[in-house]
Amino acid sequence: MSVVTPGRRPAFAPIGRLRSSPLSGGKKSGFVSLNLTPMVDMFTILVVFLIQLFKASGEVQLSSKITVPRSLAGEPLEGEAGTVVQVSADLLLLEGQSFSEEEMGSELDVSIPGMVARLTKVREVNEKIFGRDPTMPYDGVLIVQADLATDFRLVRRIIASSNEAGWAKMKFVTQPAATGKPEAAE
Repeated sequence: MSVVTPGRRPAFAPIGRLRSSPLSGGKKSGFVSLNLTPMVDMFTILVVFLIQLFKASGEVQLSSKITVPRSLAGEPLEGEAGTVVQVSADLLLLEGQSFSEEEMGSELDVSIPGMVARLTKVREVNEKIFGRDPTMPYDGVLIVQADLATDFRLVRRIIASSNEAGWAKMKFVTQPAATGKPEAAE
């Protein structure tokens, strides 16, 4: 085997050609190509996500089984998100979930035990997610949609349940006397 003097040997052919190029001399060019298709796709998904997340006004979805009372003194729900309770003579829903007879307790109870447990759980989850100042009361909003024919004793039990679970703010959905848009009265 013959002895060869060591010299520059590129790892593979393109590197050798880049080094010997008369135009660039192995230096990187300042021009960078940008593939716009993935970037446009990403921004489209981001815009769709933000549109779905955005809520311009606090419009309340009313159940067809509930006829809310009319009120002259009420304020529109402006961007208020809250936990919704729907009440009628034969219906009690918290965020769309009904209560069993055991969760309702007896009519002699001041509060509804199942509602206290569920509201406490919702409050604890929200406090873990958003954090809370221990010196301040919980600032979650409970939005009550009570039917016009609902017995006030049931509404009073809902109020007692929310207070027992630590909810300080409650809003009752009403229809304004002049128009047909839902509003909330505190």
